[in-house]
Parts: sequence; C-alpha cells; structure tokens
Amino acid sequence: MYSVENKEDERLIWSRFLKGDNQVLSLIYLQHSNALFDYGCRFTVDRDLVKDCIQEVFCSLIRSRSSLGETDNIRLYLLKSLKRKIIRELKKANSQSSLLTDQDFPFDLRWSENIDDQLHDLNEEKILLLSEAMQSLTDRQKEAIYLRFNRGLEYEEISFLLNLNYQSSRALIHRAIEKLREIIQVPNKKINQILFCILHQ
Repeated sequence: MYSVENKEDERLIWSRFLKGDNQVLSLIYLQHSNALFDYGCRFTVDRDLVKDCIQEVFCSLIRSRSSLGETDNIRLYLLKSLKRKIIRELKKANSQSSLLTDQDFPFDLRWSENIDDQLHDLNEEKILLLSEAMQSLTDRQKEAIYLRFNRGLEYEEISFLLNLNYQSSRALIHRAIEKLREIIQVPNKKINQILFCILHQ
C-alpha cells in the first residue's frame, strides 16, 4: 500500500485533474500505462484490445471528470476500471456472454524473463513442479498472486479489485501459497521469496 506521503501526492494529483488540469492526466498516463498494459495482457492475448481499452479508460476519465470523486490511490482506480472494460469487451465477443461472470475468464500468470537467474537454487525437477503447480491454481488465485507479488498490492487493494472482503482475499492467497509450497516442498518464507523473484517486474 502507498505511504502517507504517496497517498497525499496521489490525492493532490487527482485533485488537479478533477479541477481541469489535462497536463496532469499525461503524468498519470506515463506513471501507470505500463502496469495497466501488463495487467490487461493477463486477461487476453489481444494486445491491441488492451491498448484500446486503456485509451478508453483515459477518455472516459475526461468525459466523466465532473462526476468523479476523490481518490488517494490512482493506480488502484485505473486497474479496476481497465479490468471492468476488458471483461466487458471480452463478453461482447463471446456468444455465451450472458452466462459468463468475471471469474470465467482465464488469467495468465507467466513468469518474468530472468527466471533462470532467480531460480538458481532450485533444481530442474522443482522448477518443473513449480510451473505445473502455478498453472493448477484457479484463475482467481493466479490473479491474486499476481497482484500481491507482481504489483505489490496490499490485501485491502486486492479485495477491492477482486470484489472480496479482506479475510477472503487473505485466505485466497494463503491457500494458493500453501498449495505451491506443499508441491515443491519448501518453507513458507522460501515460497514467498520465490514468488516475488519470478513474478516481480
């Protein structure tokens, strides 16, 4: 979660945008566009769709500026908006969209590119087990793990993005970590270090 100083900075930046400062919107875009693109590409391989949805999120901010409220966590607001937009577009493209919920869409929990450097202390068998174990997680668990270890979100923030209460988000991540730990047979502290190394960017 952001520090008090960052929260205050976020509040001031957002306030400037609400008051009509479009230059600060460019700053917000530069600060968050890469994270938004990475998150969006976890829901679909259509990179152009993700780019279009990001653009629409920012266009929507301008259109609805007068009705927007205050926030001290711009990143979280944008991630939530982008996820909602992408899911809506994916539903439009699916003939069974009326039967789909947000949890019906796959989430890609791929590793960082420097994976070999990060897993130097695990043998090949355990690396394979870890890969298989991560793919065996539910898509909701994958997203929660990603948000926690790749984006560094706190449980309250993850709860907001996944529409869960605080305890449910903690339990979701705990169960996922326990499953991974048991499969590759490493201590709790070690599995957390491994997840941070292979997912963090």
